[in-house]
Amino acid sequence: MLEKSIHDGHRQRLMNKVLSSPQTCYDHEILEALLFYAIPRKDTNALAHELINKFGGINNVFKASPNQLKEIKGVGDKIAAQIVLVGTIAKKLMSIPDEKIILSNVEHIRQHLLKDFLGARTESFIMILLDKNFALKAKVVFTDDNPTQVRADIPEIVQAIQIHRPTYAVIAHNHPSNRLEPSANDDFTTKKINLLCELHDVVLSDHIIFAGERTYSYKMEGKMEEIRKTVALNALFDKIKEN
Repeated sequence: MLEKSIHDGHRQRLMNKVLSSPQTCYDHEILEALLFYAIPRKDTNALAHELINKFGGINNVFKASPNQLKEIKGVGDKIAAQIVLVGTIAKKLMSIPDEKIILSNVEHIRQHLLKDFLGARTESFIMILLDKNFALKAKVVFTDDNPTQVRADIPEIVQAIQIHRPTYAVIAHNHPSNRLEPSANDDFTTKKINLLCELHDVVLSDHIIFAGERTYSYKMEGKMEEIRKTVALNALFDKIKEN
């Protein structure tokens, strides 16, 4: 009973802090408070610290997959589901800009996306959607369990395009290995998404690869133009064959 009352008193003090001055909370305190709802009777402080240390920061905790989370001792389906749910909500909210963000060139885009990729231990794929004035309309983020390769979900891309109706799109992903040059699979993905964008009257402006703080831009390297010409030639050949 004494141990229970100690935990209850600590929880109440921490929740009062979260409610009254959340900006003063440490990352582990925020995660600890969240875990209260999945672990009603035990101390959650140690688990919060372990999760943050394991994934290298609270941002990466909320980006982790259920399987990655459950590798941590003490994390079961209920805790993993709660963390993934909060991460999903945060991702959805982040995809809707509070104010106009203009991303009119490669450097603007690089600076905007750097925080999403810097320090990431697994590969992520992001698609940003821009209006005719290069203002950010939405940001779609893809992650999975594979640390070296992530699959862009085509139905989700199509859905985002149909909902937000952008004029331009930019795709980006990171190489946790710090290899900067694009792979053959990167080129194939770019061609596939470029064709998908063309079918929806959207211009795929660039594909940017992040390796730490270094970046490779398909646009700046002339590869986007090559890809567009290849797609155009293939379409022309197909039309000739039809006739």
